[in-house]
Amino acid sequence: MRNLLILAFLAFVSVSNAQIYVNKVNINDRDLQYVEVWEKYDNDKKRFMGLLDYGQYDDRKNDKDGKMLRITNEEGLAIEFNGIVHVLNFMYRNGWEVMHVKAVDNYESFIMKRKDPFEIQISGSEN
Repeated sequence: MRNLLILAFLAFVSVSNAQIYVNKVNINDRDLQYVEVWEKYDNDKKRFMGLLDYGQYDDRKNDKDGKMLRITNEEGLAIEFNGIVHVLNFMYRNGWEVMHVKAVDNYESFIMKRKDPFEIQISGSEN
């Protein structure tokens, strides 16, 4: 029983500390169940940026680079990624999982669902 309580506490702590910022907005503080994620290559930095749509307003006319969609840190600086798998691993560690892959023109986007906060994953063998 004590081990179960410890595991439940650790699961709660890991979910409550999850922070993903988009344009200085912590999306994990919002009542969201689904988001769409894709990557965009930044030619200047020679790195990938993670873009995330949670239903926010996106001024496509004035924001052609997608700066309003970039995954950032708390200060609003874009987080650089090595590619889409790096973005997906980042999202998974912060409480999201891939639900559906969508092919759009020349790239793929990923519909992600918030993980169940009570879902406890234990690696290794069960006794």
